[in-house]
Amino acid sequence: MPYLPRGVAQPLELVKSLNALQPLLPPAVVNWRYTIDNDWSGDPSLFFWITLSDEAAKLQNLPQITKYITGVITQHINPRGQWGLIPYVSFRSQSEQAALKEEVFG
Repeated sequence: MPYLPRGVAQPLELVKSLNALQPLLPPAVVNWRYTIDNDWSGDPSLFFWITLSDEAAKLQNLPQITKYITGVITQHINPRGQWGLIPYVSFRSQSEQAALKEEVFG
């Protein structure tokens, strides 16, 4: 019988855990979203797309803020250990996101 990760088998429980992260995120997080899907090798994964304020995305601030956010994710939901999902986290600044929307829709 194939192994089904808990995050795939219990998606509503995972969503509850993810939604509980919202108050723990710093104000520098302008937007965040996530999805469960297979990665390039077919492994069940949890993908995060996080938009940061332009100030937080500055080179001198970026390492601290990204470390903090990934720490919150790892410590509070432990995607790999508790849910059997490989976490992938992508960060963008507000300016980068705005430019991408213009390219896509403009």
